[in-house]
Amino acid sequence: MDQQNSKTIHWEKWTAISTVIMALCALITSVWQGYSFQQHNKLSLRPYLEFEANMDPAAEGRTAFVLLVNNNGLGPAEVTQVDFEVAGQKLQSAHGIWPALGIDNSKLCFGAGNVARFYKVGDRQMVIRAADESCTLTPAQFDLLMKTLKITLHYKSLYGEEFVASWQGQ
Repeated sequence: MDQQNSKTIHWEKWTAISTVIMALCALITSVWQGYSFQQHNKLSLRPYLEFEANMDPAAEGRTAFVLLVNNNGLGPAEVTQVDFEVAGQKLQSAHGIWPALGIDNSKLCFGAGNVARFYKVGDRQMVIRAADESCTLTPAQFDLLMKTLKITLHYKSLYGEEFVASWQGQ
């Protein structure tokens, strides 16, 4: 009779073990789904800042222009640092571009915007521009602007991911 008792299956023990295994599988699946959901949200809310340059040849061979920053991503972006450089010379702000290029801006003909800001989806911000149609650059000034101006934006997403957008004229 002792032999018969040793071959008896203890269903309670197997039920408990299988319950623990199913609970562990459910826990692992939940953790994996949470991680996947977070990664999906990061991608779904990723900002993408890019530069847009609009140039319009004006009369007498001069050029009118505007340089913009656009958020074409799916989430907001916070600019944390902006670096301006003209011909290797670092500048404090976009307003220093004109003197660095040797362009007289005493008539406030050329403007500069504040790009160190928070960008919602679809936001646009002016970096530099000619104030109106009468404010244009000579071909030599425009060529100097295109060859020597470099702007670098460091920005981050809502999740703290860091990105860099840069523009250097051609």
